[in-house]
Amino acid sequence: MPEQDDRIVLWRNTIQLFYQYNRPNFVGPFKAAGFRYNVEPLFLSSEQGKDLEPDIVASCETGWLILELTTQPRSKEPKLDRYRSIDPRDLSQYGLSVHDGEPDVMTSRLSDNVGDGPYCQITVDNILKIEKEEYLLNKRLKDELIKAEGMDLRRLPEIPIAIIPEMAGKWKEIRRGLIEIVMQVFDPNSDGKTPVQLVDDGLERLSDKIRPAVRSRLISKVNNAMEDLIQNHLYEYLEFKDGRYRATEKFKTHHKTMEFIALRLKEWSGIPQTIQAPLFESE
Repeated sequence: MPEQDDRIVLWRNTIQLFYQYNRPNFVGPFKAAGFRYNVEPLFLSSEQGKDLEPDIVASCETGWLILELTTQPRSKEPKLDRYRSIDPRDLSQYGLSVHDGEPDVMTSRLSDNVGDGPYCQITVDNILKIEKEEYLLNKRLKDELIKAEGMDLRRLPEIPIAIIPEMAGKWKEIRRGLIEIVMQVFDPNSDGKTPVQLVDDGLERLSDKIRPAVRSRLISKVNNAMEDLIQNHLYEYLEFKDGRYRATEKFKTHHKTMEFIALRLKEWSGIPQTIQAPLFESE
């Protein structure tokens, strides 16, 4: 599943740049510059009044920025041009500092083989790379990015983001993001998970950074996916009861059963697998 893996890596590595860690000693350049961020907020164009929904918007005392995250090879210059027209008055409704001027508009990619026009581009595949920083308006941001260039992002603690907001329209990606979370339901100490918990676990630190409407769409998508999982793939072992997805009474912890469930989940998510019937110990 290379496409989904790439997008998850892109989001994880980009988000890392807004955080700091003591071990290893790491301060992300956006964190060092004082930026706080929001994911897929809804803005209006200050000229045409049209809806604009950037991937990440962030602000601090010295300015604000817009980040477009993409794994697509084509140039994002037309979209970045539109982002420059975002009306900054709406920053306050997302808990971000309001500024009068234009934002710094940037792209984040896993490779640097395309041109995105007169916009700064960061590359976050393993080693942080900065290009076209001369187009940045915010000097503090520019200085921190230049200072951070060359950071090895593989040394950082892996953040367990498995679901991203833009998955709301892609059923296969939603299902792939749910595999490890659903497996946790079969832990002997688990009392199940509510639909909201499934989504929040998948979003991890993004869960309080997205709009309620986007979160609601994800919850609905997850519920639809889980209903299909129960009815057509794991009806003997998984159920929705008392508002939670939980293991059925028939389920007994056994390595062959767990292997069967894991294979069923991969099949359900669109990953080709050879499924074998589980072997049960006699009771």
